[in-house]
Amino acid sequence: MDKEEKLTFWKKLKFSIFDFEKYQDLALEKIIKTIGYIAILVLIFSLIVSGIMTYKVYGACKSIREYIDENIETIDFADNKLNVVSKQMDEKTVIEDEKLKTKIIIMTLNDEEKINEAIEELNSSENCILILNDKIMIKNEVLTKPIAYSYNAIAERYNINTINKQEAVNLLSYNTLKPLLFVLYGLFLVYIFLIAYLPSVLVDIIILSVFAYIVSAIARMKIKYSALYNISAYSLTLPIILNIIYVIVQAFTGFQIKYFEVMYTTIASIYIATAILIIRSDTIKKQIELTRIVAEQEKVREELKRREEEEKKQAERERQKKEEEKKHKKEKKEEKDDNLGEQPEGNMCK
Repeated sequence: MDKEEKLTFWKKLKFSIFDFEKYQDLALEKIIKTIGYIAILVLIFSLIVSGIMTYKVYGACKSIREYIDENIETIDFADNKLNVVSKQMDEKTVIEDEKLKTKIIIMTLNDEEKINEAIEELNSSENCILILNDKIMIKNEVLTKPIAYSYNAIAERYNINTINKQEAVNLLSYNTLKPLLFVLYGLFLVYIFLIAYLPSVLVDIIILSVFAYIVSAIARMKIKYSALYNISAYSLTLPIILNIIYVIVQAFTGFQIKYFEVMYTTIASIYIATAILIIRSDTIKKQIELTRIVAEQEKVREELKRREEEEKKQAERERQKKEEEKKHKKEKKEEKDDNLGEQPEGNMCK
């Protein structure tokens, strides 16, 4: 990857899911950038899940409104305490909303044992809203524990002193609930993003980075921890997206995957192992290529040396040849001179 190339969030998301070979480039990112990427991904998850939860609260309020209108005899809210009496005079009212897959429990008796039983039923349910005499509690499959809102805080915020049955019905209408729904959305968003999901994902990354270290050790590769951390973080991209889809499907259909958490971790582990093995393979290829280049360079050096020696030998042969020619010419000249010197003596003898 070109160092000048700037990877956007969407490019990183695409590479994290579809291109294992890009993991060696993503591994070189600064950890702060990787955490920023994860934070954006978790924020998207939180926005969607908060919207679903807010919608389900509104749906539950709508169901409660209809139920109150048809089945509740009296509602009395005063001094931040709620008392609900059904026409059947039941101690506890349970409303099952099949459309929203949500259970609504109304139990306003000031009986500690009954309250604890209602809270246990809330905790054992996937999606449940519990209305008590002093607070309302909300739980769903995303939250690790129920969220509680005291009537005291709600009454102070919206300046509510007393409520009767008709006022309760009016309060549960969409126009009246709209401001409260926006507040709830914000609270859900903050809770899921900062308290529930982001810390959990960051812990998952640390745990997965230990797995990445073990895989790299088995593969006999020395990889910096920062690179292993980045690989672990980006390996969670697909699991988080699948988690978003799963939460949406579960919220509206009730469909459940028993071992989703195991699948979540397994997918990330597969991505980590595959990415490290590809990095190892690429490293081996580069080493082989480097060895080949070194061997080629050695051959070139030997060839140059051989040619240099040949050229020296050739130069030496030419030098010797020139010396021999020079010597031969000199001998011829001396012989000629000798012949010229001997000829007059012969004439004198005649």
